[in-house]
Amino acid sequence: MLFRKNRFVILFSFLFSVLVKSQSVSVGGLFPVIDHSGSIANKLDYSLYYFAAFPLANLKRPEVTKDAYFNLLYFEQALTYKLTNRFSLTGSYVYQRTNVVYDNYVNENRFYVQGKYKHSIKKINLTHRLRFDGRFIQNRITNETPFTNRVRYLIGCDFPINENFYFTAYEEVFFNTFKNASVVYGENWSYAAIGKKINNQNKIEAGILYITWNTGVNNWFNQYYFQVTWINHLNFRNNKS
Repeated sequence: MLFRKNRFVILFSFLFSVLVKSQSVSVGGLFPVIDHSGSIANKLDYSLYYFAAFPLANLKRPEVTKDAYFNLLYFEQALTYKLTNRFSLTGSYVYQRTNVVYDNYVNENRFYVQGKYKHSIKKINLTHRLRFDGRFIQNRITNETPFTNRVRYLIGCDFPINENFYFTAYEEVFFNTFKNASVVYGENWSYAAIGKKINNQNKIEAGILYITWNTGVNNWFNQYYFQVTWINHLNFRNNKS
């Protein structure tokens, strides 16, 4: 009974966070994700994480004039070394393109290093992730690609609803750490979804993703997406044995 109450407190907290922020949302759309990973050794995994963002509805906020368009394209390739069952280290290369098919597109090449720690409280699985991003963002006005960096912290949870379904959520904050950054608190991502286990290799999640970007002087570009994620994991260690 206590676990059931705690479970719904966590569920309400994450949904409340998303809904409160969504009161000032400016655009709404779709956010398809492919999340593939594989185990290639006892302590070594690889992962491929790809997504696209499509703001499709202008919610007619007076300070925002963006219409439906192809906003983001993101490709992440990473290797993870598992120090223990709970703690892992990851290194990755990322390519990101903003305003994907338009004349004002911006290319970004990025690397990150991160540490992730997982633990459980009864049936609730908790994740803490600290990530350092090294960013090379194209400046198409000056034709330069300066180096910037930031630190990100994510806290997430998941727990089973029944044998086939589960709830998952996270909150992630982004802080710019380079000199002369126009803003320090740069972004915030909130996510809450229901997942379904299809088989041992595949899951599908569907839920709400809220993204807000700090564009300066307390001017936030808010994005509210319906996210659908295909999650696939392959264990090549078992295949070899």
